[in-house]
Amino acid sequence: MIHRFESRTTAKVILMTMLMLALTGPALGQDEKSETEVALENAPPEQVGERAAQLLDELDSIIAESKAYKERLLAASTEDSLVLQLQLAVRQDRFMDTLHQLADIALEAENVEVSDQLHNRAKMVFTQVSPVIWQLIAELRSQIDDLRSKRPETAPADQSALEDKILRLATRLDSFYQFGLEHIQKLESLGQESAADRVIFYDLLSTRADKLSGRLDLAVLRISEFSGRLKETPDDADLTALLLSNRKNLNTNTISQTVVLDLMETCELTTGPYRTQLVLITQDLASGLLDAHVMATLIKRSWTGTTSWLVDNGPGMLVKLLLFLAIIFIGRFLARLVRKAVDKSLYRTNVSLSQLLHRMVVNAAHNTVVALALLIGLSQLGISLGPLLAGFGVIGFILGFAMQDSLSNLAAGMMILVNRPYDVEDLVEIGGVFGKVEQMSMVSTSILTLDNQKLVVPNSMIWGSVIKNVTDQRVRRVDMVFGISYSDDIPNAERVLNEILAGHEQVLEDPEPMVRVHALGESSVDFVVRPWVKTPDYWEVHWAITKLVKMRFDEEGISIPFPQRDVHLYETKLAHHSEIEDEKSSSSKAVAQDPDEIAGDEG
Repeated sequence: MIHRFESRTTAKVILMTMLMLALTGPALGQDEKSETEVALENAPPEQVGERAAQLLDELDSIIAESKAYKERLLAASTEDSLVLQLQLAVRQDRFMDTLHQLADIALEAENVEVSDQLHNRAKMVFTQVSPVIWQLIAELRSQIDDLRSKRPETAPADQSALEDKILRLATRLDSFYQFGLEHIQKLESLGQESAADRVIFYDLLSTRADKLSGRLDLAVLRISEFSGRLKETPDDADLTALLLSNRKNLNTNTISQTVVLDLMETCELTTGPYRTQLVLITQDLASGLLDAHVMATLIKRSWTGTTSWLVDNGPGMLVKLLLFLAIIFIGRFLARLVRKAVDKSLYRTNVSLSQLLHRMVVNAAHNTVVALALLIGLSQLGISLGPLLAGFGVIGFILGFAMQDSLSNLAAGMMILVNRPYDVEDLVEIGGVFGKVEQMSMVSTSILTLDNQKLVVPNSMIWGSVIKNVTDQRVRRVDMVFGISYSDDIPNAERVLNEILAGHEQVLEDPEPMVRVHALGESSVDFVVRPWVKTPDYWEVHWAITKLVKMRFDEEGISIPFPQRDVHLYETKLAHHSEIEDEKSSSSKAVAQDPDEIAGDEG
């Protein structure tokens, strides 16, 4: 088996290498030991040679299959061509994996003490790969340049497809660059001289990074140009197609530059300027955080740009800012004047408005002037009001769906303002809350309870329930109940109560107050006393009349009874005698059940 491996001709090795490089796909690099290396660590020489022969047979098979696919590819249709290319890519992966396994066998040759010719043959394979790699890289770059040269002749609608072809070739080219570095590393692991290859490879990387940098700048410039032109003529299909193709071009060059810069950093080459450009274009700051040169350059550019902008635009922006502040100040001053004018005019008009509606109209006038001043000020800063107002409309439409409950409160607030069931300072019971109305907005009403707690009630809860307005009417009736003893003189008590009502200055004569015997209670004869008073005097009259009734009843000798209850206790001798007889009967029964007596009866 070892002899079979060593007798392979150099021509076959070169043929396999050329076929491998003609196929596309990523190269395989391994930082850890492969399965082949692990399997061969303790293998005898015979097994190593046998495995090498197997791998060569597998390479022969892959070469034959690939040749057949390439011949079919020449006469294949477009659809079949795509299928054949995919199948070739699969065989390329297998070929590269097999080739790396051969390299692993060569690396393990010293450990298992196989022939030096086996080791040298593997070295020769990788030595003859280098020139072909550099040649194929040059050919791919030439193909990409040829496609790019066709852009001016290609219709805008077809340029997107052209960029897709360039992307496929650029991906293949990136994979060859990656394979080139891995190939050099493999040479060094086999003990081969790689200095010349490294010089060639480093030059290729630097040249490609420089060209890609220029293409990135050109793509960004074209995208900016087409975007500006498209804003002027948004319906231009050709401009849209050109913008799309240039964005694809920028994406292709960005991907390739990322691959190249990663390879350059692996080789410890300088990438600072290129990496900074890439970060600025992609806006991916995380990729440059660990690079001190990139961060320093970004900070320097930001500072330079800021200072340059301040020098060029600072004075103008300062004037605009001062003008904006002046407009806002004048707007607020005019808003206060408008508030006062609207307030006075509403008081002088004959239209009856509730205080709630009055306040809302005044506030709306004030806020409208402030909003107009703000919009005028923003226009002076160079902010376009059209998109801003359109944005407000879209936001309002979205909020309308998101805040349906608030809209129901708003509708209820409008109904309350129109129907005016209560006003500011009214004492009301609404939504289960009792207190004085402090203020109202379009979505809620603030209630101040009698113990000075502020409660905010949504308007939808108010309008959807019973509203009790205690202070809505000009006059109110005070309902009171006073009781006298059954032994007191009813006409005298009635006279006293009428005199009290007649003598109080806050009790109204019209409607006429009422004093009537209302009920005969368990402990008293009850009078209802119902004077009419002005609404603000309600509680003062209630407290004063209550005090006067007590004082006059005491003077007239009329008693105000409190609840009394008589409790009667009865003792029956018959029940006591029955209890004694029951105790005697229980004792006689216990004696009759004595065990000795029972035994005698049985004898």
